[in-house]
Amino acid sequence: MIRHLTASLVTAFLCFGCASDPGPKPTFQDGTRVGILNSLESYLTHRHITIRRTNSFTKQIKVDWNIPAYLDAKMSDALKKDKRFVVVPIKSTQIQSRLKQLSDQIDSAATRDRISQNLVDFIENLASADNLDVIIMAQSFSGESPWKIGSNPIVVRGYGLLTRNTLLAVVGFRKNWAHPYAQIRVVVFKTRPVARIGAGRPKLTKGIMDNFKWPADINNIPQTELDQLRPRIQAYVDQAVKNALISANMISAE
Repeated sequence: MIRHLTASLVTAFLCFGCASDPGPKPTFQDGTRVGILNSLESYLTHRHITIRRTNSFTKQIKVDWNIPAYLDAKMSDALKKDKRFVVVPIKSTQIQSRLKQLSDQIDSAATRDRISQNLVDFIENLASADNLDVIIMAQSFSGESPWKIGSNPIVVRGYGLLTRNTLLAVVGFRKNWAHPYAQIRVVVFKTRPVARIGAGRPKLTKGIMDNFKWPADINNIPQTELDQLRPRIQAYVDQAVKNALISANMISAE
């Protein structure tokens, strides 16, 4: 009796601690209204790490790439190829502000399939206001990268450039390293009832930028060097959009 009760309690605890299976993907009818919300920042982030960490820094750099608009266009173009979907961009400043406030809860919904009541209420209100069947949210996040210091992954946020001084470079055997990256996530929710049906992010590659010309002052990288990042960041955006829409069964994996 006691053994059975203990086993039941352990099972219940484990089930409570696990993310629920989102279940089978929905099918979509003609006229499915899809709202797109995008809270990506317009600036890139430069994170620099030195050998002894004493002069390491993280800074934001203004660029005219308009990555948020690029993602919106990529998403809209992919959906408009299918007559089932009607794209509804959502640009309200108030909604954008609320979206940023819910950033951690959106992240939790994407990675652990746990949707907070605040996020449910937000989605339901949006759906009611614009008669939306699906809501897609795009945001940047902070997370581990493929690069490590010892055995510890380097954490980067947003999208931009990671630069690193190397010990071998000091003695002239190897270049310092420069890596473009994009921590961008796209999450797809159905609205009736609210549930996460898909999510996607890019897979960061470990390669370095061989054509990056290391400036005399790493705090002030010339615009010509920064602009080399743009196509790589856009390629990462393409991956995030495609992976999310495939995950949600809204486009084919082919």
